[in-house]
Amino acid sequence: MNETLKISLPFYIAIFALFSSMVHGAQNLNPAPKIKIAVSTTPLSAPVYIAKVKGFFINAGLDVSILEIDGGDQCFTALQTGKADMATVSNSVIMFNSFEHSNFEVISSFAKSDNDLKIVSFKQKNIRTPHDLRGKTVGVVKGSASEYFLHLWLSKSEIDIAEVDIKSYFANELPIVLEQGKVDAISVWEPFAYQINNSNNDIEIMNTKGLYNFSFNLIGLRDNPVLTSTQTLGNHRQIKQKVTEALNKAVRFIAINPERSQLILRRHLKLSQHFIDWVWQDYTFELLLNEPLLSSVKNQAQWAIDRELVPQENPPDFSKIILLD
Repeated sequence: MNETLKISLPFYIAIFALFSSMVHGAQNLNPAPKIKIAVSTTPLSAPVYIAKVKGFFINAGLDVSILEIDGGDQCFTALQTGKADMATVSNSVIMFNSFEHSNFEVISSFAKSDNDLKIVSFKQKNIRTPHDLRGKTVGVVKGSASEYFLHLWLSKSEIDIAEVDIKSYFANELPIVLEQGKVDAISVWEPFAYQINNSNNDIEIMNTKGLYNFSFNLIGLRDNPVLTSTQTLGNHRQIKQKVTEALNKAVRFIAINPERSQLILRRHLKLSQHFIDWVWQDYTFELLLNEPLLSSVKNQAQWAIDRELVPQENPPDFSKIILLD
């Protein structure tokens, strides 16, 4: 009996070593795909942050890293220049860039708000209505929701955009140029509106809630060389599906655990709870690709064409960019 054990033990050890090497070898042959997502530093990006922190990407078999950037317009640039494999952008960024690029698609929409964009000025400027912007200088982020939102506010009162002097800046520059007096007002998204309001008691924020349903979306390149170089097209689709599944888990986590979700955002974006309270009630986190998103982008495109902000000939086919559920 003892002799049998002496003979069997080395045998079992050898079998275990062989099995272990086979398993590790298989893992090395099929490592988790590395995905870099350019993420706009806004609470609207909450599902991406939470999917990363809570391990939903890892559980889906993905090795995801986050590249934090101020603004979806610059996230789009990171995607196109190969610095990221996916990016978070607004529906306006999708619209503007689709006239120049046809190599990307919307993977999913994951957040929306009807009060994230705001028109901000100083009280002494006496700007309360769109009429008050006649002859004034307004700072915007060109090719983004910031620019479209300003046009919407002016159009509501039938104010010709030609009556306003528009200056283009990066999103993080807008509060600075307003305080420096280089512009009379700015069209900006959160958290920049909150930041300038919190630092100065003389700020005027226009009542524009409900004017524009702003959505935040995840986009990727159709033929991303990083995702397809060692994988088949079918696996490429599977990766996007896995990313979507991880985001869906994050959305459910937000619904069930709002306070824990807010804590994750506060730590990663270095935000105060006061700011979170300022914006949270205006946000809806939901994963979908539907007709309203497609219609919104089409309407914005027609607006941009009518005002000659984009080429008027050969408009993009948005149904090939936004693939509906």
